Parts: sequence; structure tokens; C-alpha cells
Amino acid sequence: MDKDKFGKFVTNRRKEKNMTQKELAEILYVTDKAVSKWERGLSFPDISILEPLADALDITVMELLKGECIEEDRCISTEDARQLIHDSIAISDAEISRKHTKSKYIMIFCIVCLMLLISIILNIISFTTVPETVQDNRKFDEQQDYFYINEPEFEERE
Repeated sequence: MDKDKFGKFVTNRRKEKNMTQKELAEILYVTDKAVSKWERGLSFPDISILEPLADALDITVMELLKGECIEEDRCISTEDARQLIHDSIAISDAEISRKHTKSKYIMIFCIVCLMLLISIILNIISFTTVPETVQDNRKFDEQQDYFYINEPEFEERE
């Protein structure tokens, strides 16, 4: 499937039906920006939209996938139909894979940010408790000094 050919075909059919991109988008429950991307050959519609799109443009799904009108007396070959279906499924799979990869990177980014935030919070907590620890250590040292100073000396027994 050729994105440019598909886009030009959708554009021509939409204009023949005297529809704007916004009107077509409303019929399909998508944004007019999505329709614009299809028509400029930047992307394909989701596979679930092919049938409603074909209906809105008064063409068959096969004509939509092929990017041209098929004359009524001319039939599309079984091999061509298989190839068109195979291509559309491959495009859909590639789009799903791209979205999964994007989601995976977003999740990794969120986990790294969360770990960084936890690290910052733990450091703040440790810095705020340091003076108490230092004071406790000084008290302990003073107590140890007191015991060493006041410890009775033992004489060694022979």
C-alpha cells in the first residue's frame, strides 16, 4: 500500500462527496488532524476505521486499500485482495508495535523519575536528622570519657 496514493484517493473521494475534512472526521469520530494526516500521506487510518471510511466515501474497502476505484465489470483478483489485506494488517501491526515501544519508554522514564524522587526524599530526610545523630554521638563520647576518667584503677595481682 502506498500512503501517497491512498491519501490522494481519500482526498479526491471526499471532495467528490463535497465534504470537508472536519465533516469526514465527525462521521468517523476522529479528529480533522487525523484525516489531514491520511490525506497528506503521513499515516494510514486504524484498521478498525477502514470500513466506516469506505462507507462514508461510498466505496468498497478493497477500493480504499488499493487507492483507486475498481470498475464494476472488473473484479479484483484473489491474490491482489490477499496482498491488500496482508499489507493493511502489516501496517496495523507496525503501528501497534510502535505504540507499545513508546509506552515502554514512557514507563521506564516514569520509573526512573520515581526512583530519583525517592532518592532525593531519602537524602533530605538523612540531612535533617544528621544534627541529632551528631549530638547523640557527642553525648556518647562524653559519657565514655566520664567512665574512663572516673574508673577506679585496678592493681595487678601477682
